[in-house]
Amino acid sequence: MVDPLGGSVGEFVTHLLEYIIVALEVVIAIFIIVIVSRTLFDLIKTYVVGFSRKESQQQQHQLYNQQIVTRMLRGLLYSLDFLIAVDILKTIMTPSQTELLYFIVIVVIRIMLSWAMSKELEKK
Repeated sequence: MVDPLGGSVGEFVTHLLEYIIVALEVVIAIFIIVIVSRTLFDLIKTYVVGFSRKESQQQQHQLYNQQIVTRMLRGLLYSLDFLIAVDILKTIMTPSQTELLYFIVIVVIRIMLSWAMSKELEKK
C-alpha cells in the first residue's frame, strides 16, 4: 500500500512509533526529575524546619519524611513500569537477537528494582 505522499504506510507507522517512543522517554525523564526534585525540596524543607522544633515534634518529623520518601518510591515505580512499556515498543520495532537480549537484561533489572522498591513500600 502506498501513501499519497510517496512513502509507504509501514514507514509512516515506523516513524510515528519512533516519535512516540522518544516522546514517552522525554515525558518519563521529566516525571522522574520532578519527583526527585520535589522529594529533595520537601526533605530539605523539613530538615530546616526540624532544627527549630522540639524533641516531642521530632517523631512527627520522621513520619513526614517517611511519607515523602514513600511518595517518591511510588512515582519511581510508575516510571519504571512505563519504561518497560517503552522498551517493549523498541523491541517490537527492531526485533533482532541483540535487541531482544538487551531488552531481556533491562527488563530483568527494572523488575528487580520494582520488586525491591515494592518491598520497601510494604515496610512503610
